Amino acid sequence: MDQTMFMIDWKGPLLEPIEGISSENVVVMTKDKEQYRCILPEVYDKKRLEGADEYQGPTASTLMARLFQQTTCSYRLESYWTYELCHGKHLRQYHEAKEQGKKTKLQEYFLGFGDPNFAGTAAGSDTTDQADGTPPPADANVKSRRIDGVDLPYYEVTMKEGTPCDLTGKPRLTRVLYVCQPDGHGEVYEMKETSTCEYEVMVLVSVLCSHPHFRPKNPPMNKISCHSLSGSPQKPLTLDTWERETKRLDAAQQQELLFGMPETDESMEAPAQPTERKVPKILTSKSTPALGVSTSINKLTDHQVLRDLLSGDYCLQGGAGWWKHEVCLGRYARQFHKDKNGEVSVLLGNFDEEAHIQWLAGHPNKKPKPTGQRKYLNYLYTGGDLCDLTGKPRKVEVRLKCVANSQSPHGVSLFLSEPSSCEYVLVVESAMLCELMDQADENALLKNVNL
Repeated sequence: MDQTMFMIDWKGPLLEPIEGISSENVVVMTKDKEQYRCILPEVYDKKRLEGADEYQGPTASTLMARLFQQTTCSYRLESYWTYELCHGKHLRQYHEAKEQGKKTKLQEYFLGFGDPNFAGTAAGSDTTDQADGTPPPADANVKSRRIDGVDLPYYEVTMKEGTPCDLTGKPRLTRVLYVCQPDGHGEVYEMKETSTCEYEVMVLVSVLCSHPHFRPKNPPMNKISCHSLSGSPQKPLTLDTWERETKRLDAAQQQELLFGMPETDESMEAPAQPTERKVPKILTSKSTPALGVSTSINKLTDHQVLRDLLSGDYCLQGGAGWWKHEVCLGRYARQFHKDKNGEVSVLLGNFDEEAHIQWLAGHPNKKPKPTGQRKYLNYLYTGGDLCDLTGKPRKVEVRLKCVANSQSPHGVSLFLSEPSSCEYVLVVESAMLCELMDQADENALLKNVNL
């Protein structure tokens, strides 16, 4: 069966007589006449949860409470709508239409609200301790979703009483499925409308990974022991050569990643927690995506998003906590806070082409690299609100960064840092931006973009 996994362990010469081997075995030969006797294992097809029987730690609800008690929100950008998930609080769908000199028009719907008293309800899982205060039994029936041949246990939170649906007359409702991802920060991995005005969101978090019931259920690996015969090498020479070459290429790629970074003041950025991190590395030892779920964002839609961003018709928002930040490419960048009393806004800078070109002339290391080598583009926005600490206008360096990720090209991350008083660095990361890198001119200006 496809879900039954095997690996070959090259053990060298067989040290015991063949008559003493009770397991089924076969002799195989490579194209180079190398011979091996391979001992076939009994197929182990039961999935075990490591440490589940002995687990006495916090319940899933207790672990998730750490996330829900924070003021953290995650964002997902699509061609028209932006989705804001404030964990345990609400899921909002909105679009802001901005026109120069006119009041911003906001169109929004709430897709559901969480229980203010912590509405953690794990579908069929251990949401609460037992009556005597001990954790639930190890065989708790945790539900899972199968993706790319791997079972992903999930913790479900239902958000109810959203904006009434025009089609059904009922409040919108969302089921949020939290899955273990060792380096997850609450990123929205997948979102879909399962039925009219009912939604399902998959979110990557690390807090669940300490609970054995919520770790990904990897298919068991069955080991085949192969012993060399008749003076054959321990491992086939062709295979050994291929593995060595693969390791050499991997090492070269790591070298490029470590030492091929920009020679700018990247270390000063100290980025804040991203509002959305759309580069999942779940269930794999390499930094490449392992979840192969298709999305509704295709190439044509990505191009429309880019055209809207470059024209300034669409602005990017991010930020967790009290302050949010917004950048409208080629126009302005700002920080703001909204509450029931209104909005407080701080202008970080406006884009002025002449000032930007002068800045590049004085900082050659900020200029674009030769085509084919570009991973980022830098822009200076100046003339922001006056800073009380320095007495000077605020300014911000906006950096568009290409982060290749073919499986989630619509993901966007925003990081805002303040390396010195009232001087900011705003990084925008996305796979969508990779297509723009080589279309910028020597001043990073994107005037003749072909999409």
